[in-house]
Amino acid sequence: MLLGSNIEPRLTFLNQALSLLEEETGKAVAISEVYESEPWGFEAKTSFYNQAVVFETDKPAGEILNICMKTETVLGRKRGNTEGYVSRTIDVDILYFGNKVINTKNLVIPHPRLHLRRFALMPLTEIAAGMVHPLLNKAPKELLTECPDRSEVKLVNQ
Repeated sequence: MLLGSNIEPRLTFLNQALSLLEEETGKAVAISEVYESEPWGFEAKTSFYNQAVVFETDKPAGEILNICMKTETVLGRKRGNTEGYVSRTIDVDILYFGNKVINTKNLVIPHPRLHLRRFALMPLTEIAAGMVHPLLNKAPKELLTECPDRSEVKLVNQ
């Protein structure tokens, strides 16, 4: 999963999301450092903090999606009918679900824009370097090298 926040307190929202997700999803077995990047796809005053997490779970993907959305709601994310991206307290994206490919109305795995987002690939490369994209057959490091997104992504000193 990828956690992201660009509304203060960003680090607190990431930590709270991680805690809530662990309670309902299962143990976090790998947690990346926190990375900072400019908003992707929209303008905002505050940059994003992002963190990748690998969870060990026995729950099905649909249930994990519901847990992610519930976590966002509990932490104050407002989903409106606006077009495009907006600032948010927390965003929880499922990047992979093992090596499964899922394509339903509500859930697409692997995340359809993962290979286009440097802010997702950098923390993913840190904690899941051996994971292979089940459609592109490439590891995160290779996807990062080929990524067309050249925006700056830097480690946050915590």
